[in-house]
Amino acid sequence: MSARLGIIGGYLGSGKTTLVNVLLAGALPGRTAVVVNDFGSVNIDADLIASADDDTIELTNGCICCQLGDDVARTMTALAARTDLDNVLCEVSGVGNPGELATWRSYPGFSPGPVLVCADATDVVRLLRDEYVGDTVARQLAAAEVVLLTKTDLAISAEIGAALDACAAAAPQARVLEQDRVHPERTAARAFAVAAPPEQETRGPAGGSDAHADSHASCTLAAPGPLDVAAVVRALEGQAHELVRAKGTLQGGDGRWNEVQLAAGRVEVLPRADGRPAPVHPGLVLIAAGPDPSGALESARTALTGILGNRGPVLRR
Repeated sequence: MSARLGIIGGYLGSGKTTLVNVLLAGALPGRTAVVVNDFGSVNIDADLIASADDDTIELTNGCICCQLGDDVARTMTALAARTDLDNVLCEVSGVGNPGELATWRSYPGFSPGPVLVCADATDVVRLLRDEYVGDTVARQLAAAEVVLLTKTDLAISAEIGAALDACAAAAPQARVLEQDRVHPERTAARAFAVAAPPEQETRGPAGGSDAHADSHASCTLAAPGPLDVAAVVRALEGQAHELVRAKGTLQGGDGRWNEVQLAAGRVEVLPRADGRPAPVHPGLVLIAAGPDPSGALESARTALTGILGNRGPVLRR
């Protein structure tokens, strides 16, 4: 049996993780494996986890979640060799090119599913015009066979219309779908039902290098103990002009864990589901882009370090 391999791409904060969660919850028929960059970015309820090891989380619904490490070939060949999977979905980095993983769809053990790129309805028009990240977003959309317009619940009609036009222009070869505001799982299922074009099944990685690949910088700030989450939110809102993305898990003064995200200039805080284990590495990942991403990152780091109580080394990448 060949598992249908689909690729999930999209710029930082475009909704890839939300889509992964919908898919893990059963939007696709059969048994699904989702390959992600980092387990910590996927919100999996504790009662859904059957077992876990260093590389794989087995879920009670028959799905699995694998971590995409440095050895991509090892992960992909292992999944291709399995005979118990109906679908395999690979989430690409927020600044990565989904076209570069598309060639795996012709590997023995896989059959081709679509290359799907998420686009934030509230931000994609601005991103495509951005001097420093526009080419990255355009390259992602150019590799798409399906574009999923996300966060439509946060957008007004005019924004959605402009976003649809921008995506159609950037990805003329793709089918553009607007996310169902009430039942996102229906849109997700429709998106992955789209067949890969025959001429693209054995297509090589998209050519050309990203001229602004070095326009992004990131760091990780640890948060070793309880803190004032509201103060962190205020600091992030004050740095929204410096950061393109922030994401992490923080413990509030009441002992509860919170998942904090910044995307498209908006900060969101959600309580971590009851029963989930405490995160292994609480803290925030910060990502900046532009003419001086390191300087922007340093500004944000300075604004947040005192609140987070971070005393250890800042991990940069």
